[in-house]
Amino acid sequence: MLRTLRRQAQPQRTFSTTRTALKKANANSNSKPRVLEKPDKFRPPSHPQRYVAPSPQNAPPGQPFEYGPRTTPKQIEEQNTKQYPNMFPPEGTVMHKFLTSKWIHIWIAMSILTTLATFTFTTNFKATSPFAHLLPSWSELLTSPFSTIGRAFSVWRMHVQHESMRVREQRHRRVEDAEKRKAYRVAHGLEEEEVKKDEEVKEGEVDVQSPVAAEGVGAVAEGEFVDWEGKKRPVKKWFGIW
Repeated sequence: MLRTLRRQAQPQRTFSTTRTALKKANANSNSKPRVLEKPDKFRPPSHPQRYVAPSPQNAPPGQPFEYGPRTTPKQIEEQNTKQYPNMFPPEGTVMHKFLTSKWIHIWIAMSILTTLATFTFTTNFKATSPFAHLLPSWSELLTSPFSTIGRAFSVWRMHVQHESMRVREQRHRRVEDAEKRKAYRVAHGLEEEEVKKDEEVKEGEVDVQSPVAAEGVGAVAEGEFVDWEGKKRPVKKWFGIW
């Protein structure tokens, strides 16, 4: 019953209606083609021919690729001042200035190096110097800093004088040992005694090899020079200049 009712409700196509539609189509085909009006300017289509999925390959150059919707300038400003967990602090905060300040890092590094150098120097001084017991304590530096620094400098001067005396005596001892060994070798005939040059050169004689003797033996005229063998040779000039 339902099928028959649906068939009766639908309009039935007759031969006459199709014939009239064909006549209208033939009339339209015989007439002039439709020409669209020329637009005043180029208006691009709102949708491309095919859908281009956004990817890092077709992203605009110089811009980060965003998988979601583009961020607005307001959102960018909010991101600059927002604190994210386990991330670098945003600009304008005290922590950001502390971490990005060059002079603060230099001051911290130099203070640590100075502290380590002072500790190493004082420890070494107390272990090697015989005047370490005269140094003032660190607690006196807070109560009377100037007198404490003055006492420390006086102890340091005493240490320097003591070290210089010790090194001088050590060198003198080494020279004496060398002279004793030389005298022993000369006494036992292991080495000939060197005659001093002052004894060889008699009074009135001049050593020819000395630079002072060259002036006394004979003055060098202009255009001449004395070679390594003591002979006078003319000076060779290139192009008459040198």
